[in-house]
Amino acid sequence: MTTTQIDAPLTPSPAVRILPQLVGDTRYVLTGFPLGLAGVVLCLTGFAAGLGLAVVWVGVPIMIAAMMLARGFAVAERERIANVLGRPVPQPDYRTAEGKARRLVATLTDPQSWLDLAHAAVRFIPSTIAFSLVLAWWAGLLGSLTWSLWGWSLPNGPDDRDLPELLGFGDSYLTSIGFYLVLAVLFAITLPAVVRAAALLEARFARALLSRKN
Repeated sequence: MTTTQIDAPLTPSPAVRILPQLVGDTRYVLTGFPLGLAGVVLCLTGFAAGLGLAVVWVGVPIMIAAMMLARGFAVAERERIANVLGRPVPQPDYRTAEGKARRLVATLTDPQSWLDLAHAAVRFIPSTIAFSLVLAWWAGLLGSLTWSLWGWSLPNGPDDRDLPELLGFGDSYLTSIGFYLVLAVLFAITLPAVVRAAALLEARFARALLSRKN
């Protein structure tokens, strides 16, 4: 009689599960900031210029071009937030019409086109908040972790005070190394949660404006 041993499936460690999400969320937030700036500069500025020239009709094509550019940003953002939210964001059905004049009117009267433009105009607000948080936490982690390699180069005059000394831990170099290592551990523990929250803030804001309304 023979017995067959079935190996239990291996459960990935928490680090293996967290690291890909951390990398993906960090990439999403750090790339979202320049995209947000580009969106507000190109789309909002173009639309405002077209609106100012609309009285002579030459501004109408400029407005529509800005709205179409915002639509392009929206299409790309739906693909980006799908990776953060873990599920696809359907592309909406934009209004279309036959003929150039009717297509222009369809774009101007399409609610989703206006939502795309609104997203391009104001997305820099959540993008800036998320970018600042993620950059600060990564800088705090890496700076604290490597402080022993570069801390000696900081000015150390009679009026200079390092953070550990200001907090009452003393002014020795070894004390500072220990302090910043503890600080690095705190940054490392909280980094995944902070980065995840920042990515969700930006992604959910985008989904609220860009997801298809049924």
